[in-house]
Amino acid sequence: MNKNIFLLAGLAIAVAFTGCTKDFEDINTNPNEPASVSPGFLLTSSQKRIMDEMNDSFWGSRRGMQLAQHWASNQYSNESRYQFRTEVSNGSWRDFYAAPLQDLNQIIALNTDDPEGTGGFGSNGNQIAVAKLLQAWTYQMLTDAWGPIPMSEALQGVDNTTPAYDTQEAVYNGILALIAEAKASMDDGAGPQGDQIYGGDMSSWEMFANSLKLRVAMRMSDVSPTAAQAAGEDALSGGMIIAANENNAQFPYINAAPNNHPVNEDYKTRNDFAASNTMVDWLSSMNDPRLGVYFNTAVTSDTYVGEVYGLDEANAALTPNDDVSQRGDAVLAGDLPGILFDAAQTHFLCAEAAERGWAGTPLDAEGHYNAAVTLSMQWWGLTDADAINAYLGQADVAYTTAAGDWKQKIGSQKWAALYMQGHEAWAEVRRLDAPTLNACADGHLGGDGNVPSRFEYPLDEQTLNASGYASGIVGLGGGDELSTKLWWDVN
Repeated sequence: MNKNIFLLAGLAIAVAFTGCTKDFEDINTNPNEPASVSPGFLLTSSQKRIMDEMNDSFWGSRRGMQLAQHWASNQYSNESRYQFRTEVSNGSWRDFYAAPLQDLNQIIALNTDDPEGTGGFGSNGNQIAVAKLLQAWTYQMLTDAWGPIPMSEALQGVDNTTPAYDTQEAVYNGILALIAEAKASMDDGAGPQGDQIYGGDMSSWEMFANSLKLRVAMRMSDVSPTAAQAAGEDALSGGMIIAANENNAQFPYINAAPNNHPVNEDYKTRNDFAASNTMVDWLSSMNDPRLGVYFNTAVTSDTYVGEVYGLDEANAALTPNDDVSQRGDAVLAGDLPGILFDAAQTHFLCAEAAERGWAGTPLDAEGHYNAAVTLSMQWWGLTDADAINAYLGQADVAYTTAAGDWKQKIGSQKWAALYMQGHEAWAEVRRLDAPTLNACADGHLGGDGNVPSRFEYPLDEQTLNASGYASGIVGLGGGDELSTKLWWDVN
């Protein structure tokens, strides 16, 4: 699962100055605050910040992993009953916009305004391309969490502190434009320095661009089918997609702080999460070999037991950790890579494209479905071909005999394969309506009792950007509620 890509530990800055007092400006410049920053350092920092945020104990664990019902809380369980902390919404919104998105924007600006000064960090075009692709990925994640968000007026700093919100349809069109601009910017020059995901390999970034475009297209498919098909077929036309695990877009964490996986770091001091009964029961019913990798058996019974999802804090605290399955050793490893996009996801998208009659898929729907499941298992270290084939041959798993229509078949297996990608799993559950997740055992504290369709906007936006917030509500087409459906969620 690991890539042999080094982690950039920090930025070394050499500063020399004389003791001559006539140079007032020189001697009054703080050597610890450089006037400019290397684009390579900005890229490394952006990639790590994106992955750290996606996997942290709040945005990743208490929201993504619980909304997908991959995990359940064994304490502080209100999030599993859809009562989300104000400070988490404020912090996540701020951290994505002010850190990786802004840093990526700076990479674009530096390579546009000073091409000679930044060309030594990779070709200008390739640096810009990778920055725009990471922006596109981040904007999709943000809009799929909230709906309308600032995009066209975002990232302007003091020039515009109250950006208007773009409708989700406009954001999606903007994401497709970013991907197109990125691909057009790619050239035969050197890839960007500081790239911890692909090591500057631009052919891999082209695969990422096409795979991301396919995902964006598929997310639009039920609300804008003609435009979605055109975008999806274009993404597939060149055959450059993430089709094998060695092409996965993943960030290489290591077994040492501060560059270890956030889940590993959080687990060193506390254990707030266990396997959810939703996922344990589904994996068990399917005889899925990933069960023993995703989770450990409960200490007390030596069997797989899921924590009941949606318990109130008092009831959650009553269950000893030893009585339920805890997260598996591989999941808690410091060097577990952070996934931006993997081959299993691409093949599930291709399976769906084939079912929708889109041109360009290398295999038929069944072939892509089988490939997706296989690649998911292999990524988690399950490499026994006979065992994988036996799993795929079960009546409840085989594409031709599994229960439900193609959306239910693909959606359920995709949900299982998107383990540790909680926000993406939550998005696909909303879109495909599969699998059916559990109601909160002790009742909901927010929303209407169903799995939330979105997050409520951060309180800081309501108070500090009232005009932008108001435009977001208009674009949302409903109230700022957990139950208000997003533009693409029409089923």
